[in-house]
Amino acid sequence: MQPPPWAGTVDTPISPPDAFDVPVFLQRSSPLVPAARPSPAEVASARQPWPKGSDIPSDGAYLVGTTWRALLDAAITVGRDISPWLTVAPRLARHEIMARRYPLSAYLVRAGREVVPSVVYSHGTESSTRTAFGYHVGMTMAEWACRNMGLGPTTHAESAVPPGAAPGWAKAPGLPDLFGTHPGTSELWLVEAKGSRRLGLRPRNKGAKQLDVGALLPVPHQRVLCGTSLERRLFMMIDVESPELPEEPPLDSAVTGAEASRYPGAGSTGADRGAPERDDEALLELARSRMLTYLALTSLRQSGLRVTPVGRLDEGAPSARREPIRLLESDRATTELRRRVTPRTSGGAIRRENGLDMLMGRLPGTDLVLGMSRRLYGACRELAAAERRVLARVQEERPSYLAGLPREAHHPEDAAARRFEGWMSDDEREARFTEAQEYMRGVREEQRDDRLRSVRRGFTEGDVSSWELLIDQAPPLALPDEEGFLEAATSDTYLAVEKEALELDTEVG
Repeated sequence: MQPPPWAGTVDTPISPPDAFDVPVFLQRSSPLVPAARPSPAEVASARQPWPKGSDIPSDGAYLVGTTWRALLDAAITVGRDISPWLTVAPRLARHEIMARRYPLSAYLVRAGREVVPSVVYSHGTESSTRTAFGYHVGMTMAEWACRNMGLGPTTHAESAVPPGAAPGWAKAPGLPDLFGTHPGTSELWLVEAKGSRRLGLRPRNKGAKQLDVGALLPVPHQRVLCGTSLERRLFMMIDVESPELPEEPPLDSAVTGAEASRYPGAGSTGADRGAPERDDEALLELARSRMLTYLALTSLRQSGLRVTPVGRLDEGAPSARREPIRLLESDRATTELRRRVTPRTSGGAIRRENGLDMLMGRLPGTDLVLGMSRRLYGACRELAAAERRVLARVQEERPSYLAGLPREAHHPEDAAARRFEGWMSDDEREARFTEAQEYMRGVREEQRDDRLRSVRRGFTEGDVSSWELLIDQAPPLALPDEEGFLEAATSDTYLAVEKEALELDTEVG
C-alpha cells in the first residue's frame, strides 16, 4: 500500500505533476547563532529524507519532497490578519488571494525537481521588486516549513499578542514575524522569516536578534529562524533554539485566565491542546487562518458554488492528527468515496458514506478553487460576525480610526474624517494606523471570550447542519479532478489548481 503523499514527510520521492524538492538545512544552537550558508555543492548533495513525526527533526541536510499545492496553501494562510477590513468588503478577499498566489508563479519556475528563480527575477526586474518578493517567499516557506514540523496555524505578531506576553509587546519595535502553538507539545513558537535572492548571514543574524524578545515574553517558547534563499535554486536554512525558562509563569507576567490554560506546566497538555474538536483556542486560530477562503466564498454568486466529496480520515490516525495536506488523486478514501457517488448524490448521502461534503468555488480571475467543510464554514461565519462587532464598537468609539474603510462602511458623519486623512503626511498616516491597530487589538482581547464561544457554537452547529441551512441552497455536486484540476485537502479545507497553470518547467542554461 502506497503511503499518502503530503507536504513534508515522505518515505520515497513523490511524483505528482506539481512535485519538487526543497533542500533544508537544520541546525540547533543555544544561544541562537545562525549556521553558515551552505555551499552550492552542499545544496546539491542534500539527500537525507525528512523523517516522520510531528516535531523538529535532528540536525542535518534534508531533501524534502513537496508540491506546488502545499506552497499555495501556505501562501494563502500566512501573514497579517486582515479579515477585520475584509468583512465589510469580502470581494477583496479574492484580490488578496491573487496577490499572494501569483508572485510565486511569476518569479519561480521548475527545472525537473528543482525550483529556481526565473530569468526575469534574476536579471530583469527592479531591486525593490526582488526585495518585496524575498519577503513574500520567505513568509510562505516559513509557514510551509513550520507545518512540516507539526506547528498549527501561525499568527502575525502585528495582529495579536502571544499568550503570556508582557503588556509592552504590542508597542515593541522589531518583533518576530509569526507565533503559534504546537498542538503536540502545547509549546509556544516564535518564528522569524527571512528571504532573498542570496540570503547570507547578516539578515539571519538580524533575525536571531528579533527572536530574542527578552522580558516581552517571559514564558517558555521555541525560537525558529527560517531563511529562504533563491540563488541557483530554492532552499532553506532553519536555525532553532529552545531557551531554558522557568517552569511556571512569573507572578508579574500577563498569563491569566484563558491564557494560563495555554501555558505549558499550568494545566495544558499535548493531549488537550491542538485539536479543534476539543480546544477552543486551536479552533479560533484555525478559523482565523482560513478567513480569506471563507470571505472569498461568501462573495461568490450562489450559482458558482459546488460541493465535492472528500474522503474522511480516521481522526485517531497519526496522519489525521497532523493535519496533512492530502493529494486527492492518490487518496484512497476519496477515490473509494467518489466511486459511490453520482451527480444526484446529496450532501447527506456523502456524509452517510463517511465522507466530507466540501463547499467550494472557483475564484474569478484565478486558476484556483477553494473550499471548506460545513463545520469550519460555520466557525468562520461566527468569527466574521465577531469581527463586525469589533468594527462597530471601534466605529462608535473612535470613528476616525476607520475612515479608510470602503465607502459603504461609513456613516455620513465620517466624511469630515475622510477629508482630514487626505491631509496627512505618510508618517502621520502610519502613526494613526498603528494607533488604530492597537485599539482594535484591545477591543478584540476584551471580547475574546465571546469570540471563543461564538466560534465554537458555529463549528458545532455547522457540523450537524446541511448546506441548505448554512447558505440557503443545496449546491450541486462537482468533481474538479475530471475538469483538469489537481486537488488537495485537509480534514476541513480544500484547494484545487488547474493542471495547465502548473506548466512551470523551464530549460536552464
